[in-house]
Amino acid sequence: MKNKHLEHPEDSILLGKDSALNVINFLAQKNSKLTVKYDGAPAIIFGSNPENGKFFVGTKSVFNKKKIKINYNHFDIAQNHDGKVAEILHVAYQCLPRIAGVVQGDFIGFGGNDFYKPNTIEYQFDSIVQEDFIFAAHTSYTGDNLKDAVAHFEVPALSAEKVKFLSVDADIFMHSVRVQLLCVAAKLLTRFISFPDAKQAAQAKITINSYIRRGEKLNPWKLAMDTDCDARLFRLYNLIAKIKELLMENVIADDNVRCFIDKKESTHEGYVMTNQFGTFKLVNRREFSYNNFNLPKDW
Repeated sequence: MKNKHLEHPEDSILLGKDSALNVINFLAQKNSKLTVKYDGAPAIIFGSNPENGKFFVGTKSVFNKKKIKINYNHFDIAQNHDGKVAEILHVAYQCLPRIAGVVQGDFIGFGGNDFYKPNTIEYQFDSIVQEDFIFAAHTSYTGDNLKDAVAHFEVPALSAEKVKFLSVDADIFMHSVRVQLLCVAAKLLTRFISFPDAKQAAQAKITINSYIRRGEKLNPWKLAMDTDCDARLFRLYNLIAKIKELLMENVIADDNVRCFIDKKESTHEGYVMTNQFGTFKLVNRREFSYNNFNLPKDW
């Protein structure tokens, strides 16, 4: 499994009753691993290719099925990439540590400032960054080759003289009784829902994203009319989103970074949570996803 796309918990209920029950169990689980989801760009994968032991840097294209782009030197970077991405990878190749494994993370910026906007969220540090390269490492990979590598949402300790590695550690400091009660209510609701087939589910997801893009409230009755799906499905959808947001209110991140969206102080994009029921991204879509859809991307 590659860390190329993680699902929102609420989106997973569109896939059927079993998937809905699984995500409810996921949200109710108290023993979970959390990491901060930094809003960096691009994603960078680096380390030693298990097939030949050579150090490489790249983007998610190192996992491509056909045109694989793995960069073992500056010439490869120039051949495979151009523009801002090539510039970032050249510096990454110079600065990132030569490690035995494979790690993925997000590029935040080059050093020399205390304020960075790699994507939608602006990050403010408490002092000028002295290192040349700012990086949030969040995923490691194991396996005999990159194609079949398995993602683990944790990384070994990393250090390099010219790199500022951001902490992605996070934890839920209190498990609300309300979360547990709402999970019980969500399970009961699944008994009365007519879940959509695969085609209906795909269309429902597109329609939901269009609502979020417009900043429109997810009204179950209106969504039911727009998608020809059971209104109770969207009641459950909103309930799962509410449970997720309650969990997020109780997360403490181990960092010293302030976050802003469109010059207004905000929180992190979200978190990645993993437990025995799977891995999902926890994102406040009414704030972050709306702005991510609509704000211009400077980089």
